[in-house]
Amino acid sequence: MQQLHRRAWDRREDGVALIAVLWVLILLSIVVALLSLETQSDARIARNTADNAAVRAAADAGIQRAILDLISFPKATDTRQFHADGTVYSWQFAHCLVRLSVQDERGKIDLNQAPEALLAGLIESVGVDRGRAQALADAIADFRDADNLRRLNGAEEADYRAAGVAWGPKNAPFQSIEELQQVLGMTSETYERTAPYLTVYSLGVINPALADAHLGGIIRQASFNSLILSNSPGLVFSIRAEAKGSRDSTFIRESVVQLDPAETVPVRILDWRQGKSKSPR
Repeated sequence: MQQLHRRAWDRREDGVALIAVLWVLILLSIVVALLSLETQSDARIARNTADNAAVRAAADAGIQRAILDLISFPKATDTRQFHADGTVYSWQFAHCLVRLSVQDERGKIDLNQAPEALLAGLIESVGVDRGRAQALADAIADFRDADNLRRLNGAEEADYRAAGVAWGPKNAPFQSIEELQQVLGMTSETYERTAPYLTVYSLGVINPALADAHLGGIIRQASFNSLILSNSPGLVFSIRAEAKGSRDSTFIRESVVQLDPAETVPVRILDWRQGKSKSPR
């Protein structure tokens, strides 16, 4: 009888030991799985970081490549690899594809010098109704001039206060296109659509040959006596470089540069910013 009890006890202990071993194996499997997931996650983060760094470097290299082209052929525009009319070019850098465009700022409308009629024409061309476009043009003119005299459909200090905003008109020239967003009545959609056609660097001079088809049509539709038209190239250029990596990540670099061939350092960076980018998942 005692031997039967001992055998039963031994079998029970063996069963408990087997269950304990199974639990240990399950726990070890969970630990291994978690370590594997963490390793995969770390590897993915490392790959994304490396790819983001690569496309960023490629976009910056694209800007420098365009600058090199500009200073190598400052006057011989016909020999430049990248023509300064906004044409988009593809350029390979390492494992990234870079889409480059160079735009002479004289192919845009000067935000500080353009007459209200031209500004209204531009705003209307991007889908704003005529009355609203004229009101925005007046508000822009009121924002940049030094007086407090309100144009017919414009906006001065009292109008900004009545609208409940914490700022008023600058009453000074625009220093950047981004300041256009502070003009009373300017929506983000209208700003995004008009900003590519505007500049603060051309000193009011427009070269119609450098304007794109959309802006060229606006200029041709009416005669603006206050516009200074010139066929000569300018010395200020906006450059855009969009780099796409092997893992579908993108980085956009935007810059405005001024050429001065007479100086020891022939290029001056006026603006250097990041555009809207996309990271891999």
